[in-house]
Amino acid sequence: MKYFLGVDIGTTAIKAALFDENGKKVLHHSEEYELLKPSAQIVEQIPDVYWQTFKNCVNYVISNSGIPKEKIVSIAMDSSAETIVFLDENMNPLDNFYVWMDSRSELEADELNSHFSAEEMIFATGQTPIDSVHPATKILWFRKNKPELFKRIHMMFMCDDYILWHMSGGLKMSHPSSWCTSYLWNINTKTWWPEMLEYLNINETQLPYLVESGTPVGNIKHEVADELGLPHGLLLVMGGQDQSCGAIGVGNVTPGIFSESTGGALMVCTTCDNPVFDSAGLIPCNYNVIPDKYMIQGGAKGGIMLRWLRDTLCQEEMDRETAGEGDAYDLMTELAATTPAGAEGLFLMPFFGGAGCPNRDIYGRACLYGLSLGHHKGHIVRAFMEALACNITKIVEYTENLTGVKVTQIRSLGGGSLSPLWCQIKADVTGRQVVTMKNTQDAACLGAAILAGYGAGHWSSIADTAQNLAVVDKYYDPNPKNRSVYDQLLKKYDLFIEATQNYTEELSKV
Repeated sequence: MKYFLGVDIGTTAIKAALFDENGKKVLHHSEEYELLKPSAQIVEQIPDVYWQTFKNCVNYVISNSGIPKEKIVSIAMDSSAETIVFLDENMNPLDNFYVWMDSRSELEADELNSHFSAEEMIFATGQTPIDSVHPATKILWFRKNKPELFKRIHMMFMCDDYILWHMSGGLKMSHPSSWCTSYLWNINTKTWWPEMLEYLNINETQLPYLVESGTPVGNIKHEVADELGLPHGLLLVMGGQDQSCGAIGVGNVTPGIFSESTGGALMVCTTCDNPVFDSAGLIPCNYNVIPDKYMIQGGAKGGIMLRWLRDTLCQEEMDRETAGEGDAYDLMTELAATTPAGAEGLFLMPFFGGAGCPNRDIYGRACLYGLSLGHHKGHIVRAFMEALACNITKIVEYTENLTGVKVTQIRSLGGGSLSPLWCQIKADVTGRQVVTMKNTQDAACLGAAILAGYGAGHWSSIADTAQNLAVVDKYYDPNPKNRSVYDQLLKKYDLFIEATQNYTEELSKV
């Protein structure tokens, strides 16, 4: 029996999982970390936190799996895109990682949107008009605000690039599925976009060499193998963007299949055979981890909002978790379950630091509307869950109109998929069947492991393997009794966006 290791480097946690050659999970382990948020706009992470947490997770899995390390053939990783770090000539970080949700570069986003037309950006990169999430804006901010450090940039990495460099002892490589959202890469030519590089005053030598996901790139450094408990000669295989890996982990590999992932971020994805350019500039088309395939990915803030709610207003539930009375999120969900659909008129606009697709309001902010003396904590938790379901609905509807492909089923993955209540809410609000898969909890890790096995030559096709390993676990059909309530909620959602879309920029300046 051969074994493959998949590692998911997420916004708030890292997860490692070991799979056998039949796609059966042997063991997984995850470990959370705290983000640095010194102000409302700044969100960072210390580079070594990623590396140390990665080592902890892999060590745990290898030490406790009971599998002889010599049977582990290869490893691949995935990570969230847009989280970037700048390194000097000795490969030492010049600053912390700037996490994707960091919004300090809003002015730089405005500058780039003024310099490049929307059409230029859409048809060069497949992306929408740029906002502060994306690396090009962060590079420009770094150039303006830390000019001496900017002059010392030797290399720019995303999270998995940084860990691959450590594991290999010096590989400066990455994959298009993450860098396609940087606005530095041309989706048509599959090369760096020279006009953007010139404007930012950077060059290709400061960027990693890109290869297709699933490409074998070398072997693990002996000292690192010993440190992690992995075999000498372990094959390193190029991984991919977390959402793309999660999609293949639930079999989303052909047009017409939709998947949604509620992790730190919310992403709704569908596979395309060719690039799909949205001339309205509201939803992006990314490069897939499957070579020569593409993926429409509509995203927004996701589970990070529920984590904010937990950490800010649910100390009681966190204390109960510490006392061994259950998981804090499960306790919050129990409160939401006692609240009727629609949260009795309370609803949330889920724009914590900018509206996601397909609204594209970089100045949008969250608003909890309709509070009354009759509402309690359970109403607030349910309003958060329903808000994300509204966002999913809008992304799916927009993508249907863009592609002409009707969606009847949504495959759910990520931490949010572990909540039966949340899955049912998503089905009720979207009006579509939601399913979780046998591998839902580990979909991104499985996707990475499929790439690892493909790169090692064990599987001959990424897509065929993903479809063969995707097995439905639970079905959630829309409850018709809640249709009218959620139709009203979606109408409120639309009315609120229409009423505020012309004012949020001005309000942000007051």
